[in-house]
Amino acid sequence: MSQFRHTTVTAVVIANMVGTGVFTSLGFQLLDIRSGFVLLLLWAVGGIIALCGAMTYAELGAALPRSGGEYNFLTRIYHPAAGFVSGWVSATIGFAAPTALAAITFAAYAATILPAPISPWLHKTVACGLVIILSLVHASNHRNSGGLQVVFTILKIAVIVLFCIGALIAVDLPQPVHFLPAPGDGKLIASGAFAVSLIYVSYAYTGWNAATYLSSELEQPQRTLPGILMTGTAIVMLLYLSLNAVFLKVGSMEAMAGQVEIGFIAATAAFGDTGGRFA
Repeated sequence: MSQFRHTTVTAVVIANMVGTGVFTSLGFQLLDIRSGFVLLLLWAVGGIIALCGAMTYAELGAALPRSGGEYNFLTRIYHPAAGFVSGWVSATIGFAAPTALAAITFAAYAATILPAPISPWLHKTVACGLVIILSLVHASNHRNSGGLQVVFTILKIAVIVLFCIGALIAVDLPQPVHFLPAPGDGKLIASGAFAVSLIYVSYAYTGWNAATYLSSELEQPQRTLPGILMTGTAIVMLLYLSLNAVFLKVGSMEAMAGQVEIGFIAATAAFGDTGGRFA
């Protein structure tokens, strides 16, 4: 059986985590929280939770080295029926819903580049076309699937890093937001708004377990899987903290509060209307 390289599986972890959540959830957090320190703390706590999950799955994956993720773990630890239910829930909801949401978000952001609004059916056609094309590539062979994953992951990281650097340089008047603790932050951290916002953050971090679905296609998974999960999760945590810090420095909290297209709002604030369409 052909096997994936370690870099490819690490790219799978990163690509599965970096999705729509980080570009949309800040707007909902800003409805109740307006402290830069508390907002970044949310993303740090979410990252630590994801790292704890990655460490747990790393130990399980090393002890039970077989592809399948939760299906394999639940089947081996509890009962095949538990694995069967988990597998079907993942296939019909756990994988399908995030894939559909990512495709819809891609179509929404792609539409902002166009000078005129597109019709709803064209919006859906773009989203469905993206899912079909990527599915065909991944179904072809390991080389095409792995190569596409690595290339897309490198592009994702490069775009985020370039956006962060470019936005900080291009913005005329950075927002007066501070990332050090301030009076009243403790009350915000202990509030229900912090706990609810952590749900959005946790959603953005989902995907750190992706490598466990490919355990059988790794060389020596007992040795390599823990490092892959930890490395991928740590890289995403760093990207998320940097990206949200830039969002807060570039875009005004009033403009982003309650909005979904946070990336577009921040890019427009930094690069202008034209730059925002392509950022």
